[in-house]
Amino acid sequence: MHTPNVARGMWAVLTAVTVMWTGCDNTPDEKPITTPENTWSWIDFSNSTCDEGTPTGLGVNLRENKNLLIYFNGGGACWDATTCLVNNQSSHGPFTKTQFDTLASKLSGSILDRELANNPFKDWNLFFIPYCTGDLHIGNAEVVYTTDSATQTFHHKGRANTEAFLARIAATVPNPEQVVVTGVSAGGFGAALNYDLIRSQFPNAKVYLLDDSGPLFKSSAMSAELRAAWAKAWNYDAPMEALDPAVKEDFAQLYPALAKKYPNDRMALLSSQQDFVIRSFLGMNGTTFQTALQDLTSTVLAPLPNTRYFVTTGSGHTMLSKPTAQNSQGVVLIDWINQMMTGSDTSWVSVQP
Repeated sequence: MHTPNVARGMWAVLTAVTVMWTGCDNTPDEKPITTPENTWSWIDFSNSTCDEGTPTGLGVNLRENKNLLIYFNGGGACWDATTCLVNNQSSHGPFTKTQFDTLASKLSGSILDRELANNPFKDWNLFFIPYCTGDLHIGNAEVVYTTDSATQTFHHKGRANTEAFLARIAATVPNPEQVVVTGVSAGGFGAALNYDLIRSQFPNAKVYLLDDSGPLFKSSAMSAELRAAWAKAWNYDAPMEALDPAVKEDFAQLYPALAKKYPNDRMALLSSQQDFVIRSFLGMNGTTFQTALQDLTSTVLAPLPNTRYFVTTGSGHTMLSKPTAQNSQGVVLIDWINQMMTGSDTSWVSVQP
């Protein structure tokens, strides 16, 4: 979820996506994106919105390939006047070509690097979705926040942006063979929370979820006041209830709900034992975070037949920016991701300290 200072100094995470349809044949009424191959390009979207009301866009790196990766950017989260305007706990807009070009220059060694050794996605179509809405890519609200010195309308429009982006992505790669939905920190949450939306767009593809540092803990591990504040600020009830009403009350129920709806999809969660960024946003210390993570992995994820987790020691935050440098129990993350993509059910196993 990157705190603002951390987010600006680290490689960030992606945004989310939904679908706009016309007619009954599920064909998006959007034009395909055309850019030079193997080059990061920026596409402006007039129908997208950052928190302060300016439009944003989409980073694109295309290749002649039937596979696509959708990557959600990270950068904190906010839900009231204090977190949004005073503490600035999320990355604000504008997010335009200028900001994207800065990030694109720092992708070396990440899963968005075509030159990264053993990168299973090096030949795929890559889509980078920015984050400037403060809502884990799931919001659909405009809220007026007031402090002693300022009043501002905040556009928590991550879900609406996702819908706009996905329409163009689907038009650009209309019948993919494989799709990976991924992201780190706030983008990890966004990947998980928007997975059903994206998955339903590509019913014939083999689809994977790779959530880096976006653990959806049980409601018993999260403050009821915090969950209520998120729901009020971001207005995310509709997509959660569409998947399973239980998810609204207990975020951890997202995993079994997705596994039930898409039994053949492989899904993965990456996390350190005491992630120092996520635990601060959730109001936890290292021990309580580790306990909640252990409870999530052992009682919710482990029983699901096609869901795995990769947990490292310590309190680090995010892994996909340098997957060759991350390991747990002697297993290197990039190798583990390759097992996720091509390994058997017995060779691709969860790893934890």
